[in-house]
Amino acid sequence: MMLRNRKVAVNMIIAAVLIMNILLMPVVSAYENPVYNWKLKKAVSYGGINAYTAADVGRFTAPYIPSRNAYEYNYRITGVGETRTSSGGSTAACRVQAVEIKELENKANQAMWTSTDSQRIGAWPRSDGNSAYYANVAYTISSIAISYINSYANFAISAATLVSSLLSGCDEQQDGETIWREWEYDPDKTDVGHFFWWLNDIKPGQTVKFSVGDYLFGPSYEVAGVKWTFTVTAPSRAPSKMTEVEKKKYGIEVIPLNQLKTRSSELNLAPETVEELIEYGEPVYVAHNLPVEVVSCEPIDKEEVISKLLEGSKYSRKELFGPVNPFVNKTNKSEESLS
Repeated sequence: MMLRNRKVAVNMIIAAVLIMNILLMPVVSAYENPVYNWKLKKAVSYGGINAYTAADVGRFTAPYIPSRNAYEYNYRITGVGETRTSSGGSTAACRVQAVEIKELENKANQAMWTSTDSQRIGAWPRSDGNSAYYANVAYTISSIAISYINSYANFAISAATLVSSLLSGCDEQQDGETIWREWEYDPDKTDVGHFFWWLNDIKPGQTVKFSVGDYLFGPSYEVAGVKWTFTVTAPSRAPSKMTEVEKKKYGIEVIPLNQLKTRSSELNLAPETVEELIEYGEPVYVAHNLPVEVVSCEPIDKEEVISKLLEGSKYSRKELFGPVNPFVNKTNKSEESLS
């Protein structure tokens, strides 16, 4: 009898653990998986520090926006970084992360922009910013990025923990033909990660080119980064003017206007896009199969990337990559001025 009760108790504990694991798992829609995705990683060693970075870019659906006469391509990126000693131990040398999206060719027929939704951007670890439910927008690409960097050294946290720990905001930003988002960590960290969601409008029939770079900066090694060049040709005409053969080729789906809000998450549409399409008042065309040509840029131009970082910084190269984290000094001075 006692043995049976013990087995029952053990089974109850196992069941409880399984239930907790299920409850802690992020709720991820199958539609959160990108149509296409591209991953890169890089290792840099200097002064006894091994700096590792990995990033994954996902491209999602592309609705046609009649009021702009453009196909709106949806992209998301997760970048993760870690620093280790030559013996494999963790060492705090992750100081800055940045992502740069830059229009390269045919700028007149493309436009980069970002959503103002709280899910569009996040980083870990951060001491300020708002939390949001990132699991249904960032989990898949974060899983890929973390799996990729794990081939160097195990990342400190899982993808589920990363997306639940992200806080919105950044420390430096630029918009326009070049989008730049920067996260400054103080004190230096052993493991860091960020997520960013942006959109690229392309006029029908136009071929455009842009680059995407993701970078980790820190003392001694200075920068470890990955970069791609994207070449994209939009369909030659608006979906309403396409033949059935063309619609099939591009995977065009017609969404009744009264279903748009309920399906917006599934279709990975930015809130502003949904409101704009509803205001326009016509059925919505969403393209699921628009090819993209992507080439990795190896190696990155180290001096060009560092120059970009310095461009918006109050600190010199020596200060940014010196043994003392300048952002800690900035925080201390700010606290002193308030006392």
